Amino acid sequence: MWETNQELIKSFKSLYKELENANFIMSNEIITKILKFITTNEPLYFAYKHASQNFNFESIFQEVAANGRFKLPDDEYKTIVFVTKLLFDIDRGKIEYFNFLKNTFPRVDLNDSYNDFCKSIVYPYVLAFEKLLSKADRVVAIEGAAQIQKLPQQLMDLFQSNIVSVYDHLQSDKSLAEPARQELIVILEGLSYAVENGNAMLIKSQWLGLKYALLANRAYTSQVRAFENELKNYSII
Repeated sequence: MWETNQELIKSFKSLYKELENANFIMSNEIITKILKFITTNEPLYFAYKHASQNFNFESIFQEVAANGRFKLPDDEYKTIVFVTKLLFDIDRGKIEYFNFLKNTFPRVDLNDSYNDFCKSIVYPYVLAFEKLLSKADRVVAIEGAAQIQKLPQQLMDLFQSNIVSVYDHLQSDKSLAEPARQELIVILEGLSYAVENGNAMLIKSQWLGLKYALLANRAYTSQVRAFENELKNYSII
């Protein structure tokens, strides 16, 4: 648990330096770490949640890409909304990372484009959080807050897509007896409810019940493993 927001931002800046000192090939893993840092530290998450209630990515993108140039807005909240969504889309492959760098920051050397991305997008993103959090020195998070906070919508959508994949597999698995299938689906629906409410602690408890029921019925599949990996990536389990 961080004692002050200054300490939290110091760690965030260290994570940014890790990104800046890396290269394009190694940066995907660090982007994932940055997103995990945002979603599991309540002051950062609270700032993002507050910002996303007032702005949307599409309108900010029009502002950022106005006049054929790429420039982040001066408003810290808009920057947080825009860059968080951008990083999530890069991390999940919705944005083709290589083409985005070359098209947005055209340079002869790809690593120069990558450095421009770090300095023009990610660093101002860190500074936006720093400016907002500097208004209140004490961290609002309590111990274990990462377990009870409401998760960002992008993360909830990601988890729900994994649940749909597991559900589809259960429906098509001919090796399962029908009573066992229906019991597993009921537990899966409970997990879906927990995800819909964004409660990480409830997600964890529902997941454990589902996991052991799946193992008992020899239904722990690649789809289930993919979901488990996502939950681990974001420190839910």
